[in-house]
Amino acid sequence: MKTLKLHLKVFAFFLLISVALTSCSGDDENGAGDGGGKMTAKIEGKDFESFAISSNAVKSSSNGGTMLFLQGTNSDGIGITMTIIGYDGEGTYQFGPVTSNFNTASYTETNISNPMNTQVWSASYDTSSSGSVTISEETDSGVKGTFQFKGKNGNDDSIKTISGGEFDLNFKS
Repeated sequence: MKTLKLHLKVFAFFLLISVALTSCSGDDENGAGDGGGKMTAKIEGKDFESFAISSNAVKSSSNGGTMLFLQGTNSDGIGITMTIIGYDGEGTYQFGPVTSNFNTASYTETNISNPMNTQVWSASYDTSSSGSVTISEETDSGVKGTFQFKGKNGNDDSIKTISGGEFDLNFKS
């Protein structure tokens, strides 16, 4: 009887392992849904590179319109986000002016020791264009492109220039 119980336990263990291994294949259809990718830029001339795990694109459609959200962050608490309202595929989208364009971009420096002191520089802060993002390629799994913008800090009115930006981001569902 003890031998039968032991065999059943071993069988159950191997069954559990085989189910786990076959249901967790590393390859999704089209590769979409996992997020990931890379975003790079120069912030006031200093290099920025995001972590793959914290970089992604999200495309959402509702009420006949589509929005595209792009983000990349690194371990220093630095992040870049861009939102395109009325996304319509490959092309160039402007940030600003605030009176007629709702596309946004922001550069964030998170103060890890004091998160309440996090600083954000946002594009689309006046009546002129403050930058753009170009989607050069869209596939079922993600988007590639370039960007540049100037952001203004609402706390101290300082301006930061984000230039030479590039991204290759997978869609996250």
